[in-house]
This record gives sequence, C-alpha cells and structure tokens, in this order.
Amino acid sequence: MILRRLSQALKEQNWTTILVEFVLLVCGVFLGIQAANWNDARRERALEAEYITRLQRDFGAIETRLAINMTRWEDTAAAAVRLIRDLDAFRQRRTWPRDKAEMLDDLDATMGSRIPASRAASYVELLSAGRLGLLRDIRLRDALADYDTQAGFTMKAYDVLVQRVDPQRPTLVRHMRFDRGADAAQMDPEKILRNGGEPWADVDLAQLASDPGLETALNTFASASHGQVLNVRLQQGKARAVIALLEPHAKRSEGRKP
Repeated sequence: MILRRLSQALKEQNWTTILVEFVLLVCGVFLGIQAANWNDARRERALEAEYITRLQRDFGAIETRLAINMTRWEDTAAAAVRLIRDLDAFRQRRTWPRDKAEMLDDLDATMGSRIPASRAASYVELLSAGRLGLLRDIRLRDALADYDTQAGFTMKAYDVLVQRVDPQRPTLVRHMRFDRGADAAQMDPEKILRNGGEPWADVDLAQLASDPGLETALNTFASASHGQVLNVRLQQGKARAVIALLEPHAKRSEGRKP
C-alpha cells in the first residue's frame, strides 16, 4: 500500500507526499527489524534460562558425586596408612597391633576405587553446538571451561594412578580369601557406594607379613590414594566456583517466572 502511494507520488512529483511515505516506509522496516530482534533476544534469554537450570541440575549431581568420592578416597588413603603402621609395628614386636577383622576391612578399602565425576552434560552440549554465547556471563563461561578442563585432567590422572596400583593388587589378594557365601543380590547398594562390597572372608596375616612385596604395595596404594584425594579436591574447587556463579542467575530466572 505504501509502495503504491509512493509510486503514484513520484509520478505526480508530489515531494511532500514522497517524503512522508518514505519516512513511513523506513519506520515500518525499522520497527519490523526491531520486533524480529526482540523476539530473537527473548527466545535466546528463555533458552539461556533453560540451560542455567540444566547446568544447576548437572552441577548438583556433580557436587554430590565429588563429596562421595572425596570421602571414599580419604578413607582409602587412611586405610593404607593404617596398614603401613601395622606392618611397622609387626616388624618391631612380631605381633599385629590390631584385630584381623579390622585389618581385613582396611585391606578391602585400600584396594577400593571410585570413578571421577564426569563433565557437565549441558556444557558439553553447548560446546558441541557452538552456543556458549547464549550464556552472557563471561565469568560463568570461564568457570565452566575451567571445570571441564579439570574434569578431563582428573580422569586422565585417575587412569594413570589406577595403572600404577593394578600390578600391586595380587600382592594383597593372594593372601586373602574370598567370601564364597557372599550374595551380590543381597548387598545394600548404599553400603557398596560408601564402603565397597567387602567380599573378603579371611586373610592369612603370617603369609602377608612374609611377602617381600607387601611394603611396596601398601606404599603404592597409599601414594595413589593421596593423589586421588588431591585430584578430587581440585575438581571440587572448580565445581563450586561454577555453582556460586549459577546461583544468582537461577534466582533471577525464578523471579521472572509468572
């Protein structure tokens, strides 16, 4: 309609009408573009809020796993240290300072393991899709990248440390007897999560003490467990930095909900 009037005005050389129609045309185009931009921005903000919620959920699960991992690896390291002290005491007094059952529990704990917390699935999705720009907070993007890098490093370090201790497992296992009455179906999953399966029924302490590789095995397990504690602590710090930055964004999103 505007273009038809503008064409007619040009034929008639009605410059006032031409100017008015031209201004109306430009304003219409401008407002149309602005409306489209506003709609795009609104969709992006809604998508950003959705990813903030998903990231919060991801890092809530990550934080829980890291807390469990920290407890598990601290217990594993402490168990290895107690066994080293037991061996020192045995060599001095030719008798073990603790009950066999306690030592058996620590032998089981020493060989325990715990897979590191994973990368954040929502961040990986944003990264793969090239949509990190949806997150306007540069500090949050940097913190997410830091955590992701640390998660990758922790997994590699875990693999290295596991490879270090795996050759030492036979030194301990050869003196232990598996509990043939153990029924995996009857085990409490929460207990396994916290303490391991505890599948051992007995240990021959005399043979254990005479094994020339025992001290090396215990020292290797203790060193690796302390390394795992350090890795978890570093990953926890990176995860908590992300969580602290996510909280204010999540609160603002909650405030905008109808």
